[in-house]
Amino acid sequence: MKTIKLILTLLSLFLLFSQSTFAAKKIKTDHPLVTPYTGSKIYSKKVTQFDEYSVFKGWDKTNKQYNTQELEGKITKILYKNPPERSILELYRNYQSALEKDGVTLLYECNQKKKTCVDGYVGAHLRQQFGIHAIGNKDGRYMFARLQQEGQVAYIVLAVGNQSTDVHVIEMKQMETGQVALNVSALTEDLDRQGYVVVEGIYFDTNKTDLKAESKPAIDQVVKLLSKRPGLKLYVVGHTDMQGSLGHNISLSEGRAKSVVETLVKQHAIAADRLEGKGVGPLAPVASNSQDSGRSKNRRVVLVQR
Repeated sequence: MKTIKLILTLLSLFLLFSQSTFAAKKIKTDHPLVTPYTGSKIYSKKVTQFDEYSVFKGWDKTNKQYNTQELEGKITKILYKNPPERSILELYRNYQSALEKDGVTLLYECNQKKKTCVDGYVGAHLRQQFGIHAIGNKDGRYMFARLQQEGQVAYIVLAVGNQSTDVHVIEMKQMETGQVALNVSALTEDLDRQGYVVVEGIYFDTNKTDLKAESKPAIDQVVKLLSKRPGLKLYVVGHTDMQGSLGHNISLSEGRAKSVVETLVKQHAIAADRLEGKGVGPLAPVASNSQDSGRSKNRRVVLVQR
């Protein structure tokens, strides 16, 4: 009888261990936004539902410090073991190809073999400060990109080395408190890259110029941008769709732009000489006005660097 009980106990422990091992393996899955190179194996994976993430964007030789960008969102960090006999370039080019899809914008890349990431020995520093394991002192390629699809935004950090590959995905999302995860880094990023940025989340009633209360999170991020860069001057440009007369839409778009300026100046103490409201109505569409989806994209507020 004791022998039978012992066997049953050992069997139960074995089944429990097997189920736990299976569950652990099941958790370690690839991220759906990034397809790994065939033969790569997950060495480690960590998911955080909402936290800060500091992006590595190279080395500032003048000030002798890292260039960074701060993000907030759901963070997934996966470290892959590379398949044998595959070069850094082959792996990197395959990841590049996998990421060549609509809505992906390359924001920064470097090649440590040519010392374009950092001019010096950096491996340990990148691991400690940014969680990047793949790049060594004298080798490795790195990419930072943004993916925007159907109103959702994610940032992808990719580092490919001789032995391993880092894939980090930062998904911009709402915190459980309901706070919108619109980040000043995204505004700064587009402004620096192209000289203008579309401010998502600014709302008006139909044919009205008064800002709706739901616009506050977006306005707060614009305030942070202007506070972060005290010398920055902007045109605030209103856009409409094609419905209605040209004269009416020009007037409406200018009224909305000036409403944004007034809110920034009167409610947030931004100097009036830093902002100028303009309206162009329907004259610069970004989508077709034949459908509601296109018209909604054309109704927007844009910040243009002066």
